[in-house]
Amino acid sequence: MFRVGRTYPRVTRQTVRVPDQELAPSGAVTADEVTAELAREQDVVDRAHARLQRLREEAVVRERETLRPSAGTPQAVYERDVAAIAASARRADLDTAGEGLVFGRLDLAEGTVHHVGRLGLRTEQQEPIVVDWRAPAAAPFYRATAADPLGVVRRRTVSTRLAGIRPTVVGVDDELLDLDAADGLEGTVVVGDGAFVAALSRERTGQMRDIVATIQREQDEAVRAPDDGALVVTGGPGTGKTAVALHRVAYLMYARREWYGRRGVLVVGPSPVFVDYISAVLPALGETSVRLSSLGGLPDLPRGWTVGGWDTPAAAAVKGSARMAVLLARAVRSLGGPRRLPDLELSRHGTSFVVRGGDLARRRAQVLRSVRSHNAGRAAFASAVQELVWRAWERRPGAARLETGPDLDARTDVEAWLRADDAYRRYLDAVWPVLLPAEVMASLRKGAVPLPELAGDLFDHAELLALQDSWSGGGTRLTAADTAVWDELAELLGAPPVEQEADEWDELSDLDELARTSEVTTFADRTRRSARNVAEERDYRTFAHVVVDEAQDVTPMQWRMLGRRGRGGTWTVVGDWVQSAWPDVEEVRTALHETLGRARVRTVELTTNYRTSTEIAALAARLLARIDPGATPPAAVRSTGVEPVVTVGEPAEHLPGVVEQLLAAVGGTVGVVAPHGSVEDVEALLGGLLEDAPRLSVVDPWSVKGLEYDACVVVDPHGIVAEARSELAGLRSTYVAVTRATQRLVVLAGEPLDTLL
Repeated sequence: MFRVGRTYPRVTRQTVRVPDQELAPSGAVTADEVTAELAREQDVVDRAHARLQRLREEAVVRERETLRPSAGTPQAVYERDVAAIAASARRADLDTAGEGLVFGRLDLAEGTVHHVGRLGLRTEQQEPIVVDWRAPAAAPFYRATAADPLGVVRRRTVSTRLAGIRPTVVGVDDELLDLDAADGLEGTVVVGDGAFVAALSRERTGQMRDIVATIQREQDEAVRAPDDGALVVTGGPGTGKTAVALHRVAYLMYARREWYGRRGVLVVGPSPVFVDYISAVLPALGETSVRLSSLGGLPDLPRGWTVGGWDTPAAAAVKGSARMAVLLARAVRSLGGPRRLPDLELSRHGTSFVVRGGDLARRRAQVLRSVRSHNAGRAAFASAVQELVWRAWERRPGAARLETGPDLDARTDVEAWLRADDAYRRYLDAVWPVLLPAEVMASLRKGAVPLPELAGDLFDHAELLALQDSWSGGGTRLTAADTAVWDELAELLGAPPVEQEADEWDELSDLDELARTSEVTTFADRTRRSARNVAEERDYRTFAHVVVDEAQDVTPMQWRMLGRRGRGGTWTVVGDWVQSAWPDVEEVRTALHETLGRARVRTVELTTNYRTSTEIAALAARLLARIDPGATPPAAVRSTGVEPVVTVGEPAEHLPGVVEQLLAAVGGTVGVVAPHGSVEDVEALLGGLLEDAPRLSVVDPWSVKGLEYDACVVVDPHGIVAEARSELAGLRSTYVAVTRATQRLVVLAGEPLDTLL
């Protein structure tokens, strides 16, 4: 028989409605029985921890062995360094698995017991101790419900705390899923209020936590979905879209590690703030080789160029539009050389001869009709010029006519002379110059490119004015929208010809040779160089899998940038179209489908709001009705009993006091969301509080996307709407802001919210 008790209560003044879960019948569990259950789980945790320590020791030994000096061929040294990096990665994986090593237990109707954890562990005799949370055997831990128990009688979540080097079990929380099967299992005790409820109520920190112990069924279906194309995950605020995407990455790396480890995985977020917020999740799950990047951090910028500026909504709309790609192609064509080509006059061995400009122009037109990049086209045009020069040289007055056909040695000699001829090089640079993204970007920003003339009917006068204003003054500080422009230019221009890099390469080669011959390098130097070379080989240009978060705000130009990095790969796309700040949502949808191409697309919708309380969700629902009357808000499952507070008046007068009250009321993070143009003023107003409270931050509606706080203050929602591209876009940004809080929400408005709600 079984008995159920409620011990270790974790939630105060909260009621929770959890989908697909059934409350167990009431009963009583004695303190001795609870102690026995804790001790039983402690034994398992101790066994797992001891095995983990043993594996760590073995990994450290292997790492040391691979780092020993190796005499032999460069290939042997390279293989040694690759093995060292692999051993180091294995040791790092084991290091990250210590906390929360065991977090779950499944009691199956057949009598089998599985313990679930971050890492799969077996004894030396290959008997299982812990099942990896990504393994098929662990799937019922996330998918079993009272309606469909999947053979699970009891699901238990084990809470541990790291005390010194030994994890200690501090609580267990059970769910009884199959009452009939439990009757046949002796000694089944059900303890606790449910780990999921406790997880919902935990205070937030400055970084996102993993949810590996509390993934819900609909989330798990997205995590384990097939990777045979593109998975599009949609859902309202608080449904766990970001957590699902990150845990899906960990699952895919587990399921097909060789494939994804070799070709790489890229996770892209909207801003550096967001990337920093999620940066701890994958390492906590044992995945340290995934590249995280903001949209603005994708292109490789040369030294001196930085990202950090801000665009007006009008300028961002122009730079992000797909029409911008057409304008940039025209700009590159305009900088590619004169329309009419002059004659090429050459002199060799005292003999002058001419290649007609008309012949050169025809060859250039042929090259321009191809799909080559600009700089690749220059190489093709150079080959065509060499062909015409050889023919002109053969036709020069007094040239010997060979009866046996062309003299290949003579032609090779002429081509070698031509490549070194100053007149030829000057001509080639004039009619088809090498163009680099930095040069073209600088020309655009300085106004050296006639944008109105090139734009034609692509953009109207107001759009061009917004674009030119954003680029006025030049400079090397780019905005996030500029980086997509830069990336498009890099694609249009292509890599510079090899000869442009020859001098630098020769210099590096000479230095390496000098280092080798003079024996001035140490073993540590060579190890670092080998590790760097291996890392550079893994600096992927295209990835096996690309994750795009907050996809509703990725502009068409940014989708083109992402598409270049996911060619031939699979995708996980996460977003909520209701939260889009882009003025034309359909344009973004079209760009997304063009990027995915013919990939098979699966769609998963998350419908449960785990973040915001029902009280805050009710306010957000009123705003959602203004944005899209037909939209259904996600169902909030948690009530705090604390209603959101709306204060009408001068925000500056109330803000410091409100923030002080919230810092005292919650132990976690407090966020202040203000219009972008007011962020600096708000930071100045809260100067002392910001210095004294690291858990307090001020962000704009764009940077707050994807973040969450225990308490949130939305300052001047009417100002947020006013600075947006359109009223609808502003309402969407306000909707994002009011759905960031998990416990308390305060809105400071200069006028009543009736005009917004």
